[in-house]
Amino acid sequence: MKIQHDTKGQPFIEWRQGETGYKRAWIQKKPGTDRDWAGAKDGRYLNVVRVERPGSGPAGNATDFPIFSILPDEQILIAFVTAVSAITGCALDMASEVQ
Repeated sequence: MKIQHDTKGQPFIEWRQGETGYKRAWIQKKPGTDRDWAGAKDGRYLNVVRVERPGSGPAGNATDFPIFSILPDEQILIAFVTAVSAITGCALDMASEVQ
Protein backbone atom coordinates (compact mmCIF):
# COMPACT_ATOMS: atom_id res chain seq x y z
CA MET A 1 0.00 0.00 0.00
CA LYS A 2 1.14 3.49 -0.64
CA ILE A 3 2.04 5.27 2.57
CA GLN A 4 2.31 9.02 2.10
CA HIS A 5 3.10 11.88 4.49
CA ASP A 6 1.06 15.03 4.93
CA THR A 7 2.39 18.55 5.47
CA LYS A 8 2.78 17.80 9.19
CA GLY A 9 4.91 14.74 8.43
CA GLN A 10 2.16 12.37 9.55
CA PRO A 11 1.97 9.06 7.66
CA PHE A 12 -1.34 8.28 5.94
CA ILE A 13 -3.02 5.90 3.51
CA GLU A 14 -5.92 6.80 1.20
CA TRP A 15 -7.92 3.95 -0.29
CA ARG A 16 -11.11 3.20 -2.14
CA GLN A 17 -14.00 2.04 0.03
CA GLY A 18 -16.84 0.85 -2.20
CA GLU A 19 -17.61 1.94 -5.74
CA THR A 20 -17.25 5.69 -5.28
CA GLY A 21 -16.09 6.22 -1.70
CA TYR A 22 -12.64 6.95 -0.38
CA LYS A 23 -11.16 6.96 3.11
CA ARG A 24 -8.02 8.34 4.68
CA ALA A 25 -6.33 6.89 7.75
CA TRP A 26 -3.39 8.58 9.44
CA ILE A 27 -1.36 8.53 12.61
CA GLN A 28 -1.46 11.72 14.65
CA LYS A 29 0.82 12.48 17.58
CA LYS A 30 -0.44 14.69 20.37
CA PRO A 31 1.62 13.81 23.47
CA GLY A 32 1.38 15.98 26.54
CA THR A 33 -1.61 17.94 25.27
CA ASP A 34 -5.24 18.15 26.35
CA ARG A 35 -6.07 16.38 23.08
CA ASP A 36 -4.34 13.19 24.31
CA TRP A 37 -7.61 12.22 25.99
CA ALA A 38 -6.71 8.51 26.46
CA GLY A 39 -3.08 8.81 27.51
CA ALA A 40 -2.03 6.85 24.42
CA LYS A 41 1.46 5.42 23.91
CA ASP A 42 3.63 8.39 22.87
CA GLY A 43 0.38 10.34 22.36
CA ARG A 44 -0.34 8.44 19.11
CA TYR A 45 -3.82 8.17 17.63
CA LEU A 46 -5.12 6.43 14.53
CA ASN A 47 -7.55 8.73 12.71
CA VAL A 48 -9.95 7.84 9.91
CA VAL A 49 -12.16 10.09 7.79
CA ARG A 50 -14.03 10.09 4.50
CA VAL A 51 -12.51 12.00 1.58
CA GLU A 52 -14.24 13.04 -1.66
CA ARG A 53 -11.34 11.81 -3.79
CA PRO A 54 -7.69 10.95 -3.16
CA GLY A 55 -5.64 14.01 -2.28
CA SER A 56 -8.67 16.17 -1.49
CA GLY A 57 -8.40 16.22 2.29
CA PRO A 58 -11.02 15.34 4.91
CA ALA A 59 -14.72 15.56 3.99
CA GLY A 60 -16.13 15.15 7.46
CA ASN A 61 -15.16 14.73 11.08
CA ALA A 62 -12.38 12.27 11.81
CA THR A 63 -12.70 9.55 14.41
CA ASP A 64 -9.62 8.85 16.50
CA PHE A 65 -8.49 5.64 18.19
CA PRO A 66 -5.76 5.74 20.85
CA ILE A 67 -2.76 3.54 20.11
CA PHE A 68 -1.24 1.62 23.02
CA SER A 69 0.94 -0.62 20.82
CA ILE A 70 4.66 -0.24 20.15
CA LEU A 71 4.17 -1.22 16.49
CA PRO A 72 5.48 1.31 13.95
CA ASP A 73 3.01 3.78 12.44
CA GLU A 74 3.24 2.22 8.98
CA GLN A 75 2.44 -1.28 10.26
CA ILE A 76 -0.59 0.02 12.16
CA LEU A 77 -1.91 1.80 9.06
CA ILE A 78 -1.49 -1.25 6.82
CA ALA A 79 -3.18 -3.53 9.38
CA PHE A 80 -6.08 -1.11 9.86
CA VAL A 81 -6.78 -0.58 6.16
CA THR A 82 -6.54 -4.32 5.46
CA ALA A 83 -8.82 -5.23 8.38
CA VAL A 84 -11.47 -2.60 7.58
CA SER A 85 -11.56 -3.64 3.95
CA ALA A 86 -11.86 -7.32 4.85
CA ILE A 87 -14.60 -6.72 7.44
CA THR A 88 -16.67 -4.50 5.14
CA GLY A 89 -16.21 -6.76 2.13
CA CYS A 90 -14.46 -4.11 0.05
CA ALA A 91 -11.53 -5.63 -1.80
CA LEU A 92 -8.37 -3.56 -2.02
CA ASP A 93 -7.35 -2.70 -5.55
CA MET A 94 -3.87 -4.12 -5.18
CA ALA A 95 -2.76 -3.19 -8.70
CA SER A 96 -3.12 0.54 -8.06
CA GLU A 97 -2.49 0.68 -4.32
CA VAL A 98 0.65 -1.39 -3.85
CA GLN A 99 3.92 0.49 -4.21
